[in-house]
Amino acid sequence: MPIPKVSVIMPVYNTAEYLNSAVESILTQTLNEIEFIIVNDGSTDESPSILRGYANLDERIILIDKENEGSSIARSVALAKATGEFLYFMDSDDILETNALEKCYAYAIENKLELIIFDALSFEDSSGLNNNDYSYNKEGLFPTRVMSGIEMISLLLERELFRVPPWIHFFKRELVVENNLNFYPGIINEDELFFSRLYFFPKRCAYLPKLFFKRRIRPNSTMTAKFSFKRASSYFIIIEELKRENVKHSAQLAKIVKKLIRNIANGLAYQSAMLPSKQRKEVISWMVSQKLLKGLKFKNLVVMFMPWTIKIKPKLRYS
Repeated sequence: MPIPKVSVIMPVYNTAEYLNSAVESILTQTLNEIEFIIVNDGSTDESPSILRGYANLDERIILIDKENEGSSIARSVALAKATGEFLYFMDSDDILETNALEKCYAYAIENKLELIIFDALSFEDSSGLNNNDYSYNKEGLFPTRVMSGIEMISLLLERELFRVPPWIHFFKRELVVENNLNFYPGIINEDELFFSRLYFFPKRCAYLPKLFFKRRIRPNSTMTAKFSFKRASSYFIIIEELKRENVKHSAQLAKIVKKLIRNIANGLAYQSAMLPSKQRKEVISWMVSQKLLKGLKFKNLVVMFMPWTIKIKPKLRYS
């Protein structure tokens, strides 16, 4: 059996209402040579029966049933099974344009690329209308030339365009295998760590200015959930893990890691204002212990220490 051109990985947990459109947007891709690895992460709704129905109809589907342990472990389980030349991560409540994988694959082969990033459109679950509060569009703001991963992430950070969602990344599986990349288990926003690290290794990357992905903004999703201390604690782990990366790499990459940490710390400082006073003080204490205050923007510093001085608008990290 030939190696699939793309392994598509999709964790599923209780998204039966949206599952048909998500699955069908992959099965109807104009690129046929794919394997579709779906991990049912202990769903308690109708998702398992929907998935079994699709698996019985399409031999490209590899369905894995497991107990609920979170999307990070679900993705890691699927990664271990993947055999495709390239990888793509799909969410189970969103939609991918039908020509996305074919276009990305052709562009990657033509330009000998290891990593491609593209754009996404956010839409309201209820209205179906574009939601500009969650922007993933870089057209006209970012160059399309071929560059290294380090140059790409440096420019993205510099222009405040760096986004970590899995579904705007299309990349060679060997990047994961050769560099032992995996998702940190048991945390929220595990994408932040995995996809930050992903940029450290490729020599040839490019931005493809196409709106291939439709991101559904809906209530009770990980993306729209209220900021919690568990999420803050996950950022603690992400920052600590990135600090460990500093000792492994060149001086050039160490500067990028410091920028990443500063970027995450600023988001954490701002969002901590939505926590109860005791938990917010724990965040402040941790940030002091990590010597992160110096890298905070003045507004975020004020919001973290005196949240009552400004009306806080939930500010998500586009993940």
